[in-house]
Amino acid sequence: MIVPTPRVIDDDEKHLAGLTRGLNRLKMACLPVRFSAEPDEIPPCPHVRIVFADLHLIPGNEADRKAARLATIGSLITDSIKPSGPYIVVVWTAYPEEAEDLESFLDQRLDAAVKPLAIARLDKADHIDGEDEVRDVTALAGAIRQILADEPHIAALLDWESRISGASADTVTSILQLAQSAGQRAPLVKDGIGELLARLATAAAGEHVERDRFRAVNEALLPILADRISSLRSEEADSADWQAALGAVASEPAQEQVAKLNRLLHIEVAAGTGTDRGAVIELPERFSGGSFSSTFGLEQEVAACRQFKHTENGSEFRWVLVQAACDHAWPRPGPVPFHLGLLLSADRVEKRGKPPAALWTSPCFEFHERPHFLHVNARFPVSLPKDMVTIRPLFRVREQLLDNLLFAVHSHGTRPGIISL
Repeated sequence: MIVPTPRVIDDDEKHLAGLTRGLNRLKMACLPVRFSAEPDEIPPCPHVRIVFADLHLIPGNEADRKAARLATIGSLITDSIKPSGPYIVVVWTAYPEEAEDLESFLDQRLDAAVKPLAIARLDKADHIDGEDEVRDVTALAGAIRQILADEPHIAALLDWESRISGASADTVTSILQLAQSAGQRAPLVKDGIGELLARLATAAAGEHVERDRFRAVNEALLPILADRISSLRSEEADSADWQAALGAVASEPAQEQVAKLNRLLHIEVAAGTGTDRGAVIELPERFSGGSFSSTFGLEQEVAACRQFKHTENGSEFRWVLVQAACDHAWPRPGPVPFHLGLLLSADRVEKRGKPPAALWTSPCFEFHERPHFLHVNARFPVSLPKDMVTIRPLFRVREQLLDNLLFAVHSHGTRPGIISL
């Protein structure tokens, strides 16, 4: 298993070099950083997964310097490395008994979002000789491997991340090979790559390539990457990690837990605009209030209860519009297609009676820290001019759930009718 982007921090150059060699023996390409008082020496690394750090980065063994040493590690994490995802801190020290003090300090001082998942220890006394050299790099590599084996759930996620990175690299390789297959000489291959990327971008976005070149190329390469990811299988060397990684599954998870999981799977708090595919925006004022019935043919209360399964014991409705384009290449002259939706808290969903055949219901997901449902009715399409949908959306429905919604909407609109007696 190759661990993505480990960071190694030590004030002793020999110790730093020895640990780096141990990591390299495990095929881990790491960034060694010799500690100094200058915070700019350590660049931010939001996707770091393992931080190896000497606990005694400030010299001296006095008890009154203990708090300063712990604070130094904390500031390195929050002010320099700035991790944004799960990571492990490995204390690489001659004083492993102080690792518990560091764990307690970080637990109390760091926000939940930047706390390490685990703190392990690696005793320098077991690996550094009297000349400050590593005795046995192979033994050091084995100790590092054992740290990951002791955290199988984390090791499994790191293994998955590493394989996804490999699939991305294979995708890039396939593009290079395709450019080379045209029979061009090496100096001209780079020109062939540019032409190939241009063709792919045009095929994905049509005449709208210039709106966002990266997005156009990304759309073209996604099917290639997705195929490589979907074909990944477990490897014998990592099967033990995966065997131990999966915990017991509760038979009936709480609705709040389900809502959080579905938010992760299907909802993105987007920073784009209402023109993005799957964007969910507030219903514009021109369709709200007294204009609602003239636009949709029903009063809000009637529409909410009879067409969108809202309970009758409330009059507060959060009407939304869901961008319903079929793909990212849709922009054409003319209005942007939407469907009317109702965003309901879980306790406002009417469970009695049969829902309308045109109604699509999302899985329960978390919105504003509460379980919600999104109900969309296929019989209420809306088209808006582009200048009305440049606002920031409430969120974006991710691809899998959006495809499910679009299938339901278009299936309802094209269903064949029969006369039956």
